[in-house]
Amino acid sequence: MFAEATERAMDYCRPIKTISRIYKSEEICPQTATLFFVNGEGAAITCRHVAEDIMRSGKMNAKYESFKKERNSIPEEANFRIETNRLERRYEYVKGETKVQLRYNFSRCFDRIERLGVELHPDYDIAIIRFGGFGTPFFHGNSVFPTGAVRIRPGMSVCRLGFPIVEFDDFRNAKELDDIQWTPSGNHTITPYPSEGMVSHMEKGEDGKVTTFAITGINGNGFCGAPVYDTNGRLFGVVTGTTTKVIDGQEVSYTECVNADIVRAFLREKNINYFEE
Repeated sequence: MFAEATERAMDYCRPIKTISRIYKSEEICPQTATLFFVNGEGAAITCRHVAEDIMRSGKMNAKYESFKKERNSIPEEANFRIETNRLERRYEYVKGETKVQLRYNFSRCFDRIERLGVELHPDYDIAIIRFGGFGTPFFHGNSVFPTGAVRIRPGMSVCRLGFPIVEFDDFRNAKELDDIQWTPSGNHTITPYPSEGMVSHMEKGEDGKVTTFAITGINGNGFCGAPVYDTNGRLFGVVTGTTTKVIDGQEVSYTECVNADIVRAFLREKNINYFEE
């Protein structure tokens, strides 16, 4: 039922790959999220919490580089353990708890990206990512909003397209540098995963308009930022996370989504072109 719409979505949806590390841990944590393009000018939508992590990564990585520089400059005659403990307290690093590094990769978006701008929605878990100074795009087409007369409804069947399965291993723990790095070798694979669901319930604002809604079906972090579309491929929302409700004593999980009308208004406010049909 969603085959053609999903093929269309695969052209403009792309994964966001991240790797992160906790202080004094050798384990690398790979994760995925989703973005989708709304036009051919480099504007894409994802979740606000995903975009916030990307924004924080630069300062986080720079802070850790500063820490390493100070640690490596501890004089030989000093007590290394004591001086390191002092540094840890000053930098507020706790073994096994504090995330110290995060690196991201916008897979198969452009052949090069020179600039990145982020616009966070003040009220909802969505964000605009603006790519700048890019070269050849590796995506085709863009999401399309329904016309004003078409609205999301309970019982409506929809589909989301995300990247919930972590397959890639093109990274390494560079122990000699106390660093985590992307590598040209390894498995770069990350497969788009469509998942059908039904609109189960909706939330409305004071004006009576739908702001968020929930759908049934498979959940997962990799769906965050995924488009939610109907059989015609029209955008009805953005996946933002998972919510759990207790029904007859049993926990039932749903996928949370922000209504496409919120996204459309946000794009209009930021003077970003989008398309309807």
